[in-house]
This record gives sequence, structure tokens and C-alpha cells, in this order.
Amino acid sequence: MRLGSLSVRLRGRRRWLAALPLVLLVATAGASASAAKSPLKLFMIPKFTGAAVFTEADQGAAAVGKLYGYTLGYGGPSASASPTAQVQFIDNAISQGYKGILISASDASADTPALERARKAGVAVVSYDSDVLPAGRTVYVQGTSAADIALSQLNMLGSQIHYSGQFIILSAQATDSNQILWNKLLVQDLKTMPKFKHMKLVEIVNPPNDGTPAAVTYAQNVLKEFPHIKGIIAPTTIAVAAAAQVVQQQHACSKYVITGLGDPKQMESFITDGCVKEFALWSFSREGQVAMCAMHAVLTHAITGKTGQSFSCPDGLGKFSVASGGVVTAGPPEVFSKANLKAFTF
Repeated sequence: MRLGSLSVRLRGRRRWLAALPLVLLVATAGASASAAKSPLKLFMIPKFTGAAVFTEADQGAAAVGKLYGYTLGYGGPSASASPTAQVQFIDNAISQGYKGILISASDASADTPALERARKAGVAVVSYDSDVLPAGRTVYVQGTSAADIALSQLNMLGSQIHYSGQFIILSAQATDSNQILWNKLLVQDLKTMPKFKHMKLVEIVNPPNDGTPAAVTYAQNVLKEFPHIKGIIAPTTIAVAAAAQVVQQQHACSKYVITGLGDPKQMESFITDGCVKEFALWSFSREGQVAMCAMHAVLTHAITGKTGQSFSCPDGLGKFSVASGGVVTAGPPEVFSKANLKAFTF
């Protein structure tokens, strides 16, 4: 009885052991299927948090990402943080398993080495709004072309001061790649286009960060130091609103022309009371949407950043091409005035 019972138990154990690989295979397959159903995680890092334009870009990207089956995390430093503060967010995204990073760079030189580490770890990188160095990303999605921004700002100021007189550029921190490029192109246009020959740029002013307190302080200092200027061009949504606020508070709206790149919501009160006549911007929501489309194209190997490659966006957003340097343009700039301000909600 004992021998027979042992024989039965051994045969049962052998059957169980023989079935074990199949059990493990089924379990592994089930785990793989579960993992396959999990949406791909992407992370968006704005230049800084708390600005409506970056929130709009995030919302646009998240909406398109959902169509592709992605989830989008969002986070970044405050406006008053060090320009190198984004590096920690990049490193965190790598360690937390995000498969793609969308970033608006505060300091291209500081961000790029961290993004190179991300790419070596298999993380796709697309920059938007403010570029990193080419080694740190596959493509860069700009809201509109840098040349159009530079020229539109000069025309908005020039048309209001009869294309004659001195002016100041109240920019962002000196490390901002967008500001550097836009201001460089503006200076070139100023020197080479006959219509601007009687306009003189006195100085480019760079606050230590792109926060409102710094912008207000520097706008106040500009008017004290250069009281005879005719206007201020501020190519940042924070600075143009700060300059308008200072001029409004000093009851000097008729003395100084304030223009640049502004958010329609932030600028509404200044346009309504006539303190600002015109400013320009592009759709940050659209920029975020196109950046997400570009990210999808990178993740699916549809583009590698090579000039001439193209990709399409869903929901009728259109088809976009990669230009020299891996640059993609999301759309044209829009000039805002009292006549059309209320038609825009971005």
C-alpha cells in the first residue's frame, strides 16, 4: 500500500512538473498582454509653471496624446528658479520610466547634456517653444517662424512711432534660446531694411528670470534710465504685460508704445483701455498639439529629424514638414488688437 501510494504521488508530481512550463507561459503571456494595454507614458516640461501659455500647450498636447493612446505627465520649475532647474525634472522622467520628453528649454546648454542621457536611455525627446541644442532632441516645434516674429514686432512698433525714434527690448533671461534668436533677427532687420533706418535700438535688457516681479522691476528701471525712448518691445508674454502694467500705473500710455509677444487673456485689460494697441503671439495650444504629433512620429520611427521628412496630425490639424536643423513650424503669428482680441481664447 505504501509503495503504490508513493507511485501515485510521484506520477502526479511528474504531471504537475510537466505542466509547469505551460502555466508559466500562460502567466507570462497574461502579464505581457496587460503591459501592452498600459498607455505609453510621456512627460512635458515647460520653461516654468504658472504661465497660462504653457498650460495651454500642455492641454493641447494631452488632447492629441489621448488620441494616440498616450498619457502625459506635466511639471517644471517655478519662474524664479535657476535656469538649470529643469535638469532635475529630466532626470526624474528618465528614472520614472517615461518614454518621451517634450521640453521648452530655459537654458539649452544646461538641459542638453541631461537630454542626451535621456536619449541614450531610449527616451524620445521633442523640444517646443524654446529649443535645446540639436544633440538633445530629434525635432524642435516652434510656434511660428523666428523671422516672422522679429519682423512683426518691428512693424508693430514702427507703425505706431512713425518708424522713427529710440526703443528698448525688454527680454527674458540671457540664456533663453528663443529670445537670443528673435532679438538677433530683429537687429538684422533693423540694420538691413530701409523702412527701419530711422529707428534705433538703445539696449537689450535681460532680467535674471522670466518672472513677473523681475520683469516689473526692470520695466520700471528702463523708464527711469531711458525716459526719452518712444517704446518697448517685449518678446515674452510676462515682460510685455509687466511693461504695460508699469506704463499704465505711471499714466504714461500716451508717451510710450508697448508691444511684443503677449497672451490675449493677460493683455485684455491693456488693450481695452487703449494702453496697448497691438501685440502678437501664436497659438500655444496648437504648438502643443503639433509637438505631440511630432513625438508620435518619432516614437513610431516615421521621422528621424532629417530635413524634408513630414508627418500628419489628427483632427484636421494638417501635415507638417521638418525644415533645416530639425525645425517644425506649427503655424503663422497672429497680431492682436481691440478689433479681433475677443475672437481668440488661447
